[in-house]
Amino acid sequence: MDSENVSYRGKKKKKIPVDIQHKQCAEFIKHCHLNLRLNSLKMGTEEAWERHCADKKLLKNYSNTMHQLASTFWDINNKNLITTCRITWISNYTLKYFIDDFLQELEREKSLAKNFCIDWNSEIGSIPISPYTLLDVGSCYNPFQNNLSFKVFPIDIAPAIANVVKCDFLSVKLGPKLIISQNTCNELPLSKFDIVVFSFLLEYFPTSKQRYLCCKKAYDVLKSGGILVIATPDSNHESYNSKLMKNWKFALSSLGFWRIKYEKLTHMHCMIFRKCKIKQIPLSWLNLMCKNSSNFENLITIPQDSKNNLNFNKRVKTTEIRPDNEDIASLFDELVHINDK
Repeated sequence: MDSENVSYRGKKKKKIPVDIQHKQCAEFIKHCHLNLRLNSLKMGTEEAWERHCADKKLLKNYSNTMHQLASTFWDINNKNLITTCRITWISNYTLKYFIDDFLQELEREKSLAKNFCIDWNSEIGSIPISPYTLLDVGSCYNPFQNNLSFKVFPIDIAPAIANVVKCDFLSVKLGPKLIISQNTCNELPLSKFDIVVFSFLLEYFPTSKQRYLCCKKAYDVLKSGGILVIATPDSNHESYNSKLMKNWKFALSSLGFWRIKYEKLTHMHCMIFRKCKIKQIPLSWLNLMCKNSSNFENLITIPQDSKNNLNFNKRVKTTEIRPDNEDIASLFDELVHINDK
């Protein structure tokens, strides 16, 4: 879009081209992530996170910017819509699981129990029916709200729209019921959700332990047989970060999850983890794969975890973000990961 003069309160003001607006939004998000990571190194993860969550102005700007990126700039290109891609993938495969694969996965778990010499005394119980209860963590603008197959409970530390409930998933209490006061969630119910969604959420956190804690909380709030759906951005070739994704599988298995779906799309990894009825099944598998290992909370890593932060800081100031609409999805991956090419 070419720049043009527009009238604004009697004065002429240049309208900022879409690609420049997009770059400005991307830069802002990128610097928020970087500052959180650097502050975590400087003052410790807990204090840095508390300060981050207490900065209401920053969080509001962040949520508004993310909302703008997802609903405006990512929708410009009709070829590779990252928003449509991730939301559609999550919706389609989540519904497929409950409609077509639920009993099949239950039978597979039963077979695994037999292979691992684990007593199968679990009853099938009732099969979930639509609408499926969905906890969307880091929802921002509630992208699943129009899907009638889901009963969505959207939460975010800084909601971009009114129907998203304010909640810090890392620190919120878990208990017997849902408690909300003045649009703030003070307690989430245990074992009540069919689905938990982490869509571009885990890379927000600066440490593996925080990501692991999020996954553990997801396990606790899911019903038996419920699923955790994770989308995390990565524009590299499928094999480039395959070891990281394998480690994620190990880490979530240690919590009682069994990965039932993995797909590397052009700009992201998409995964579905099932909360097993018998936790010992994934633990038995994990014992075979990772003998004498106990540091599973350190395995949910992302590429920038291993980078030198001083060089990383220098690169942030000099890296040019490509504003071309032909590859909008890779731009988001650039601003989150800024991988060495």
